[in-house]
Amino acid sequence: MPSPYVPPIRNYKPFYVQAAGDSTAWDTCAYGMVAQTQPFLNKCEVKEPYKNDWKDEHGDDEYIPSTLCRKAFEFTVKFYVKTYAVTGNSPQTAISVLNGQIADFRAKLLGGEMKVWDSWQETGFQKVRYVKDDADSADREIDGGSARVIFSVTFKVNDPATAMAYNAANNTIAPASQS
Repeated sequence: MPSPYVPPIRNYKPFYVQAAGDSTAWDTCAYGMVAQTQPFLNKCEVKEPYKNDWKDEHGDDEYIPSTLCRKAFEFTVKFYVKTYAVTGNSPQTAISVLNGQIADFRAKLLGGEMKVWDSWQETGFQKVRYVKDDADSADREIDGGSARVIFSVTFKVNDPATAMAYNAANNTIAPASQS
């Protein structure tokens, strides 16, 4: 696979992923994927507390713990990818290069649990998993010797409570208390 094309974006803020088996985080640009939108939800939705609704009493009895627990949530990131045809000993069309990059990126995300960090919003999560992408239904544009696509990847955050930090010195994503 040829080196991925990454458009020159002024003040680009990387979207990092650190899979469970990776010792360091990697920018999605390694696969030619530039995060176009990074909508981390800064919402806090809590789980319903335990309760009893006695039929012979008004209202209900709720057990409200000292700390309410947060619900897991999903978020979707849009990625932009542009590729060029490869010439030489093993010629490849731009669309085959594009399909290969998306397949490699998808395979990396299917590796299981991961941590993610969005440099733009300086927010990250652990215990994240891949849910789906729409690369198969995305419109691919082919223009001469290049191909491009915008597609979305949906992630699920199973630990919305742990504050994460990106450590640029050792290129890792870790809980904020450990960075």
